[in-house]
Amino acid sequence: MDINRSLYKRFGLPLPIFDELITGFRWIMTADTDSHISLALRVEENISPEQYAKIAAELYGKPVDVCIEILLERRSPQLRNLIVSLSSLMSKPLNTAELLAKRSIVGTEGMQFRYQTEGKKVGLIGFGVYINRFLNRCKEFHVFDLRKPEAILSYRYKNGLQRFPEGIQWHLGHNAADFCDILSTLDIIIMSGSTIVNNSYTALRQAGSNAEIVGLYGPSCELCPDYFFEQGYNYMFSTSVRDKETYLKTALGAEQTYREFDYMDIYELERERKRASLN
Repeated sequence: MDINRSLYKRFGLPLPIFDELITGFRWIMTADTDSHISLALRVEENISPEQYAKIAAELYGKPVDVCIEILLERRSPQLRNLIVSLSSLMSKPLNTAELLAKRSIVGTEGMQFRYQTEGKKVGLIGFGVYINRFLNRCKEFHVFDLRKPEAILSYRYKNGLQRFPEGIQWHLGHNAADFCDILSTLDIIIMSGSTIVNNSYTALRQAGSNAEIVGLYGPSCELCPDYFFEQGYNYMFSTSVRDKETYLKTALGAEQTYREFDYMDIYELERERKRASLN
C-alpha cells in the first residue's frame, strides 16, 4: 500500500474510490467509481453475506487506500481476500504500459512465458493455466495443489492402474510449503495468486530460493508488481477485466463453467533490468 501511495503521488493520479463489493462462488470482487473491477480468490468462507454487506457499507465512498487501512487495523485473516482485491483495485491505474515503463517494468500482452524450460525442473503451485506450456517440455514437471486427488485426477483400470493427466509428478491435498525438499530442487516455480490470499507466498518463495525463475499468475495477483519484484520474484502473469457489467452478467449468471479469461485482458510483467535468459 505504501509503494502504491508513493506512486500515486509521483504520477499525480487521484486515488480510486471504492464503489461496490461482489462476492461470487469463486471470487471476491471490488469495483471503483470508474467501473474498474478486480478479483481475488475466495479462500476464507466464514464471513456471511450479511457481514460482508455491513463491512462494505462502512467503506463505500472512501479512497481504496483508506479502505485497505481500515481493514488492516482489524487484523482479521478472514478479511485478507477482500484486502487483496482492494489492493489490486488500487494497483490497476498504475499498471498501464506507460507507467510501468517509468518504473523499469516491461509489460507484454498474452501469456507467452518466454523462458527456456527444456532440461529444467518446473513446479506449478495451483493446478490451472500453464499446464500445456510445461507438460512434456521440461525435465520434471511438479504440480502442487491443496485439493485432494479425487478433485483433480482421473483413472483408467483395464490395463493396470493408470493415472491422468500423465507426465506430471503430483503433490496434492497439502500446502506446497509441506514439500520444501522438492521446492528447493526446482529451477522454475510459478505459483497461483491464491498464495497471496492465503499468505503462503513468502514461505514458498523462501523454500524455492534456488529457483532461477519465480513467478505469480492469475487474477488474484494484479496488485503492485513493484513489491513482488523487490521480494525476488521476476515474473508475473495477470489479467484485467475489460468491462465490469459485461463480465458480471456472466459471472453472476447460472452457468458456472464460463471462460473467465474471455472477458479479460491478459498480460505479463517482468523487471527490465533483471530479466532472465529467454529462448
